[in-house]
Amino acid sequence: MKNLLAVCILATASFTAAAQSAAYKWNELPVRGLLMSAPAKQDVAVFCDFVRKALPKEGVNTLAIRIEYGYQYKSHPEVAEKNALSESDVKQIVKAAREAKIRLIPIMNLMAHQSEATEMGPLLKAYPQFDESPDYNPPVPWKSGGMFDFYSKSICPRHPDLLKVFFPMMDELVEAFEADALHVGLDEVWIIGYDKCPRCGGGDKSEIFAEYVNKLHAHLKEKNVEMWMWSDRLIDGKTTNLLAWQASMNDTHRAIDRISKDIVITDWKYESAPPTPGYFALKGFNVLASPCSNTEVALDQLKQVLQIRKDATRAEWALPLGQRMQGVFETMWFNSKEFIDAYYERGEYRPLAKENVKAFKALFKAVREAQKQ
Repeated sequence: MKNLLAVCILATASFTAAAQSAAYKWNELPVRGLLMSAPAKQDVAVFCDFVRKALPKEGVNTLAIRIEYGYQYKSHPEVAEKNALSESDVKQIVKAAREAKIRLIPIMNLMAHQSEATEMGPLLKAYPQFDESPDYNPPVPWKSGGMFDFYSKSICPRHPDLLKVFFPMMDELVEAFEADALHVGLDEVWIIGYDKCPRCGGGDKSEIFAEYVNKLHAHLKEKNVEMWMWSDRLIDGKTTNLLAWQASMNDTHRAIDRISKDIVITDWKYESAPPTPGYFALKGFNVLASPCSNTEVALDQLKQVLQIRKDATRAEWALPLGQRMQGVFETMWFNSKEFIDAYYERGEYRPLAKENVKAFKALFKAVREAQKQ
């Protein structure tokens, strides 16, 4: 009887593995994503037209919109920027994405990037008590000090009232965008575990970071919403020599073994294509290679993703690794109207926009070509 049971178990496992293998196509990427800044109110119609017409042609199936405080939050209107998008504006975007069969994901910065040069962001203007380092501020006039000086303000992840503000905002964005995922940012956190913080000072920075990540994740998971985040705080900048922007120089990288594995990691690398997507896949995360304006780097990142997905077909046990390499996530960090104008080669736009669009088009052309193999 035991032998028969064992045979049945093995047969079921073999059938399941075979079914997974049959469904898995290494050259078809589940996520073919693009990040764009939220449009200005006057550009919503142009943005929606771009979503409907250009993105399906390129093969984009996922669009992340960097909304931040550019939405008229009903739960916390005090943090909304001037001329922020209304719910009606967002619903136009939702409708356009639905018609184009594109998944929409809003993006917020829920830790660092709470200031820009000398200007405090909306959150810290409304809630200065959330500042992790009240006595450590940007130089006036602004002067970048490089990777070991002030970069941007960060919030205190252990402030008892912080999530009372963030959770309703997160829920509101998910509802407005009719989204099943939320990107919570968490990149470039240079100020964490600040010595003078009464809650964080002297604490293990990786523990503080992981604790906060897991709180955000638990809230979203409870609502069946997938959490996305940037990769850099989970990479050791010293060991890899990726240094402070693309990785962590302040000891948060050990959080990678303390956070939930069902978080999607968007692994941004703009200057080169180190094998970090594979690192996250080996650690058990779904990961997206995330380039920007460098076409060569974008194509090198795609090659990594496709190679690992292809190599995973060599053995059933390797399939999960390939499946975790979910695809690509092209990024841009300026006005969306300028990106659209550069895409259509109309009007005036900066060389940066031209290079970003060039990389985007080359990357998605290569994705389409891979699907033909």
